[in-house]
Amino acid sequence: MKKIVIGCGLALLLVTIAGAAGLYYFVYRPARSFVTSMAQLSEVAELDQQVSDTRSFTAPVAGALTPAQVTRFVAVQEAMHGRLGARATELEAKYKEMSNRSPENHNIAEVVGAYRDVFGLIAEAKRAQVDALNAQQFSLEEYAWVRTRVYEAAGVAITGIDFREMTEKLKDGDFSGVQTPDPAPTVTNTPEAGIPEVNQTLVAPHKDAMQRWFAYAMFGL
Repeated sequence: MKKIVIGCGLALLLVTIAGAAGLYYFVYRPARSFVTSMAQLSEVAELDQQVSDTRSFTAPVAGALTPAQVTRFVAVQEAMHGRLGARATELEAKYKEMSNRSPENHNIAEVVGAYRDVFGLIAEAKRAQVDALNAQQFSLEEYAWVRTRVYEAAGVAITGIDFREMTEKLKDGDFSGVQTPDPAPTVTNTPEAGIPEVNQTLVAPHKDAMQRWFAYAMFGL
């Protein structure tokens, strides 16, 4: 009986060691490597502090956009797209690659590897966005509100990645904070009920252009 107990204990110890080794090589080590090389991620999160307009924004009760807000929003998108140039296509391709993976097939190593390849692009796009926000006198609050209203007026739900939140979680050792972008949405002609008609009218001329802006929105830009 004693030998059986010892044998079971040894087996349990080996399983534990094997599990720990697997955790280290397939989860902890890639995640740790990710954290030690996340300078660009921190930069993306911190660039928001360079937005000059820090005023709070009070959204109109009716949720109606103004022509000026839509014009300024479009200018920000086109500024990012123009600044990235050919690299905009690269960011879009990476976004599609990451978002098309089935959630059940995600593992920390794959997600970490994907982000290592794209952080430089995201940081570059973020710098372009900050410059454009300042040029268009957008605060972060107003821009976020306008972006949501513009996309919902086109029948698109946008949930962008919050890099500040991701950075804070990773600093705390919470690797569950590593997010992948949502699958690419489709611009439709059927916005949800309750969307102000003026919003739909203002956004309609820009629906085709939105197709190339998805990657920015989904990466929280």
